[in-house]
Amino acid sequence: MPQSNENTSVSAVIWRFRDGRVGHENQVVGLSEAIARNLNAQFCDIYLNRSLRSLKSLLPNRLSFAINLPAPDLLIGAGHSTHLPLLTFQQRFGGKTVVIMKPSLPTALFDLCLIPAHDNLLFQPGNVVRTEGSLNRIQPSTRQDSRRRIVLIGGPSRHFAWSDENVLRQILSITQNEQLQWTLATSERTPESFVQAWRSQVPEIPLVTSQECSSQWLPEQLASCGMTWVTCDSMSMIYEALTAGTRVGLLELPQMHDDRISRNVKRLVASGLTVTTSQWLAGRRLPIQIRPFSESNRCAALIAERLLRKFDWKPQDRPFANRTVRRMPDLESPATTSCEYAPRGSERGDRE
Repeated sequence: MPQSNENTSVSAVIWRFRDGRVGHENQVVGLSEAIARNLNAQFCDIYLNRSLRSLKSLLPNRLSFAINLPAPDLLIGAGHSTHLPLLTFQQRFGGKTVVIMKPSLPTALFDLCLIPAHDNLLFQPGNVVRTEGSLNRIQPSTRQDSRRRIVLIGGPSRHFAWSDENVLRQILSITQNEQLQWTLATSERTPESFVQAWRSQVPEIPLVTSQECSSQWLPEQLASCGMTWVTCDSMSMIYEALTAGTRVGLLELPQMHDDRISRNVKRLVASGLTVTTSQWLAGRRLPIQIRPFSESNRCAALIAERLLRKFDWKPQDRPFANRTVRRMPDLESPATTSCEYAPRGSERGDRE
């Protein structure tokens, strides 16, 4: 049985469906944490191993492991493999469903859908909220040090053509000022060849790999760095930097296709939220963010307004619920308790 510290006040019970994919889970956790910052909440994590994927969740007794869970007020998931489990668990145990990103099933089946604007829906039903990019766990910060800079490195993807040499050359062009404190941080997609090349050619500027730091390291860096450069292949890191309130620049990579990801990069540049390396070298300054940019906080307030009205939400946070997504040019802690559940025989490592 899980360990749980009960609160004396009424808590919203949030079931978080986790599919083992870092990007998906980061959005689910970021949204649930944003909700919990403003009302008492209890998290129950449902780890979706193979026995709960897709149609398998409909099999008899497949959900029986969760009968001792506190009844959910909210069920949150992100990613294709969470869609059917969200609905089957809701039918069995109740609660309201929130799906992050465009679902593979009809949107009408869910109580609320948080869908990135760059997915370009043909029409927007009442239960769909457009988001600007991906949700995350980052909080806006006002304590950035203008002397501290960080470069976030992605890696090969199906959207952009990766080149170690190209990325190295751009980073060297922006890190010339020796009076500034620079740090490089890689992601799980960053090639080992890039790490070795940087450490051999530029040993004076530290590089931290994703395996060498904790989950809190990057949020702490973004909260204190005055400027962030990100390779344009990593949408999640771009939006994490924007959410932190740091000034953001994009390291350029040749696009492989004219798709929603490459078009969204162009939208961000055209909107004035960021600039590219070539624009910066031509004299353009990185933009200063005038107002907080936190889609997790905004969506959390909307969820409180629409789906969790019986719980006490702090009045000072309600303005987030009335803010609309900024239109882009058309290229268009209160105490929480937690518990973890998984089907019999499942382990964290048994997730695809």
